[in-house]
Amino acid sequence: MLSVLAVVVTVSIAELHAIGDLDAPLPLANPDTLRDAQGIRLEPRLPDETKILIERSKDNDKLWYAPGAVRHTPEGVEIWYQRVDKAQPEYLDQRVLCLGILKQDGTFELPALQPEPPAWGGPNNVVMRRSPHKPTWGGFNVFQMTEKDDALWMFYWDQPAAEGEAGAMLAKSTDGRAWEKLPGAVFTEHNDAYTLLKKDNQWILYQTMLEDWPDKPYKDNLGLWKRVQCIRASEDLVHWSPQTPLLRPDEKDAPTTEFYLMKVFPYQGVYLGLLMKYFSDPAKPNEHSGIIVNELMMSKDARTWERPWRDTDIGFWGYPDPFWQNGKLKFVTWKDNAMVTMSYVNGAMLALVADEEGSFTTPPLPNGPVPIKQLRILCDTHEGWIEITPMKDGQPLEGFPAQRLERGAGFTHVTAKHNDMVEGNLAWGKPLPEGTVLRCVLHRAKLMELARPAVVTSRRAFADATPVE
Repeated sequence: MLSVLAVVVTVSIAELHAIGDLDAPLPLANPDTLRDAQGIRLEPRLPDETKILIERSKDNDKLWYAPGAVRHTPEGVEIWYQRVDKAQPEYLDQRVLCLGILKQDGTFELPALQPEPPAWGGPNNVVMRRSPHKPTWGGFNVFQMTEKDDALWMFYWDQPAAEGEAGAMLAKSTDGRAWEKLPGAVFTEHNDAYTLLKKDNQWILYQTMLEDWPDKPYKDNLGLWKRVQCIRASEDLVHWSPQTPLLRPDEKDAPTTEFYLMKVFPYQGVYLGLLMKYFSDPAKPNEHSGIIVNELMMSKDARTWERPWRDTDIGFWGYPDPFWQNGKLKFVTWKDNAMVTMSYVNGAMLALVADEEGSFTTPPLPNGPVPIKQLRILCDTHEGWIEITPMKDGQPLEGFPAQRLERGAGFTHVTAKHNDMVEGNLAWGKPLPEGTVLRCVLHRAKLMELARPAVVTSRRAFADATPVE
C-alpha cells in the first residue's frame, strides 16, 4: 500500500478540473488520484540532469557561488547569486550579490550593469554590496526575494550599523538591479539561515534556530548548540512572529543529526520540502562539518510535515524557488564550488513504483471544453509493464481496450526518451466518454506522469501548481 496517503491533501474532482483539465499532470501524490491503491509506493526521484552555469575556479578554492533567488522574464530566468571569495583583499569584494540570466538556449549570461569592471575582472554584474561593518553574527548572505506593492523585496542578513547586532534586513527594487537598503534589522535572532514562502496572504519563514545541546556528541564551530528548524510569519515582511519550533531530529535520526536548512515549495496539490541534514565531523573538532544529506519531505499545509523518505539522499539543496524552463523543472544550487542547475524532466520529482505487481484507479477524468482523445504518459517500463484500462461503472469500456506499455514499447506515439524513461501518447482513436476512470496496473514499473498531451500551459510557471487549500 502507498505509505504516504495520510500526509497528502484531498483534492475533489472539481478541483482537479480547476488545476488544468489534465494539462497539468494528475497529482499522483494525492489519495483521490490513487483509489483502491494496492502494491505501489510513492518515492522521490533523483534529478535527471545537472548543468554547470558557472565553472568552479581551477586556481582559487576560496571562490564559490550561492544562488538565492530567481525570476522569469522575457529575456530568460534571472538568477540572483552570491559571489564569495575570501581571497579578495578588499572586505567589500569578498561577498557580493550578482545577477545572471539563464537564456532559453541554456547559456548563462552575466550582464554588464556597471561600466567599470569589478576587482576580479569580467562584466560587472554586481547588484548589491555588503555593509562595511563586520557582523556580530553570520555574514552578508541568505538572499530571499519576493514581491510586494508592485516592487521586488530582498530579505537578507547583514550588519545594519557599527553598533547593534546583525540581523535580517530588507532592500527594495523596481528592476532587481538597483536596490535601496532599508535601515535597521527586522529581527536579530539566530541563525542567519532561512528561506521564505508566500502563502495565504502572508510570508512564512523557515529559520534555523539554535538550541542548547550539553551532551552534543562532537563539538563543531557552534560548540554545544543544536540546529533545528523553527517557523515564523509576517504580513508585511517587517513585523515577525516569534520563533516557534517546527522540526527537530527524532529517535529515527542518527544521534548526531541536526537540521541545517529547509526549503519549501508547492508541488501538484501538496508542498514538498528539502531538508538539509547536517552531521558534526569527529575528525574535525570545533570546525564546521561538510557532512550533509538532503531529504525530501511532504506536507499538505506547509506547516505539518511527514518524512516518509528520510533514508533517501535527494542529492541537492538550494535557496531559490524551482522554475520551469524547456519542459524541465529546475533547481539552481551550488556544487563543488560551481553553480549548477538540477533538472527534472516534466517536473517528475516523484514516481509511483511497483516492485512486483501493483494497481490503482484514477478519479473520473475531467473532459472540460475539449474531450480527452489521448493521454500523455511518462514512465519507466524497461524491466516490466504498465497496463491502462478505461472503465466506467466498474466495468471496462466497450470499444476502449486495455493498452499495455512494455519495455518502452506500446505507445501510440513516442515523443521523447530520457535514459530509462519514455514519454509518449496513448490513444484509442476516439474521445474518452465523460466520467471515464483509468485502471492502472504496474508490474516492475514506474509511473511519473499521466496527463493530457501537447498542451503544456501548466509549465509556464511553477505558480500554476499552487496547492488547493
